[in-house]
Amino acid sequence: MLRQERLLWKLQELKIAENKLWQSGELKAVVGKLKELQEKVKEGEKELQTLLQMIERTEKEVHVLEEKSGNLARQIEINKEKLYQAKGSSLKELLSLQQSVLNLETEGEETEEKYWQLLKKIEACKSKKEQYQEMVKVWQEEFQDGVNEYQAVKNQAGLKIAEIKSKQEEICEQLWPEIRVAYQEVEKQYPFDFVAKLHQGSCLGCYIGVSAVLKRSVVEAKKVQYCDHCGRILINYF
Repeated sequence: MLRQERLLWKLQELKIAENKLWQSGELKAVVGKLKELQEKVKEGEKELQTLLQMIERTEKEVHVLEEKSGNLARQIEINKEKLYQAKGSSLKELLSLQQSVLNLETEGEETEEKYWQLLKKIEACKSKKEQYQEMVKVWQEEFQDGVNEYQAVKNQAGLKIAEIKSKQEEICEQLWPEIRVAYQEVEKQYPFDFVAKLHQGSCLGCYIGVSAVLKRSVVEAKKVQYCDHCGRILINYF
């Protein structure tokens, strides 16, 4: 029975090692990096879409201002012509035409100023768009590199897990049938610590003292013994 106890303990150690590989910090680190890059790409693409929409809207505004500027220029020419032809008109009419020309010229200057500001805005947006395109491209490349790294780490972990499972099977083949059934049953509740050592009269699974009768039975190791409190398979401290 002592050899069976040692086999059970070794099997438990292998189960723990397998779980640690599945929960590998290296895998988690790569996954975390991938999520971060994925979020960056998502935000970058969102920003690009916003910039493209802004450029489109601003270009429409520029087009409207171009038409307005052209109309104002034509209106100014018409009013100047009227002013030139109205030399014999009254002072009031001349002043009115002159004020109209001045107002149109002022509006034209304001329109032209706004026009150039919008052009600068478009250039700034295009420059920013190019920067984001380059950043998104870099992030996408880093993401792909991360995927490759994750796959490599996962494959390596898979090989180690396969090796561990092979050792688990070897141990299971050496277990007595009743021992195998017992551990499989307890494993349902305690996947990685189905076996506990008895130390100084206490179960090291739940850290509660056991009865003197159970303690004696565990020490004698004639058959499978279970902790009175947690139900783990209880083995003598070795």
